[in-house]
Amino acid sequence: MQVLKIIGLTALLFTSATNLTLAQNQEKCEQEVKKTVVKKDPIDVVQNYLLNPKAQRAQLEKNFVPAGQNNLPATPKVVKKPVVVKEGNFGTQMLSWVQQKYSSMLEVMPDQISNVMLYRFIDEWYGVRYRMGGTTKSGVDCSAFVQHLYQYVFGLNILRTACLQFQSSQYIKNPADLKEGDLVFFRINTSRISHVGVYLKNNFFVHSASSKGVSIANLTQTYWARYFAGGGRIVE
Repeated sequence: MQVLKIIGLTALLFTSATNLTLAQNQEKCEQEVKKTVVKKDPIDVVQNYLLNPKAQRAQLEKNFVPAGQNNLPATPKVVKKPVVVKEGNFGTQMLSWVQQKYSSMLEVMPDQISNVMLYRFIDEWYGVRYRMGGTTKSGVDCSAFVQHLYQYVFGLNILRTACLQFQSSQYIKNPADLKEGDLVFFRINTSRISHVGVYLKNNFFVHSASSKGVSIANLTQTYWARYFAGGGRIVE
């Protein structure tokens, strides 16, 4: 019995010594790791900087390592001016450009022009040649041009021919009642509606004419006044 007690005590002392050695080794290992491992992940620093740049800037500058230390060159401090994009700046510039260009063509004040989509569309198609039955920029007839304009600018699908467009719109007899975007119809040497355009302002309208292609004309011109059949308003 005495022998067993001595053996048990010896085992207990051996276990305690082993655990102490393991603990000391673990502590030593942790100290070595702390010397070689960066405490904070650089990605975390960047993310924190983006979230709170003012609070992180001082810390980043504090951690800056000058040349000559750790045998590493100094990290260059490159300060770039941010690109400032003002909200609505592009839209404002486009509106100004449209107003300057088309106010002179329509003989109105610049602030009377506000539908940028309409005049951008006209500008993209301006000068496209007329082609009967044509529907593309390689050649387009009057009703196809109007159809494209309404789909692009107003998001409306209207019928294909000038005659059908006339029948499906609300008739406007007096030119003085026309508003921007209304249709203008003509009977040229026929009893049927044979030509169509889109009214703009100040008696001007845009159309695809057999002589000039996509262009702007005026209702008060002798030729167009002679054949004017009335206006039409598309009602959704």
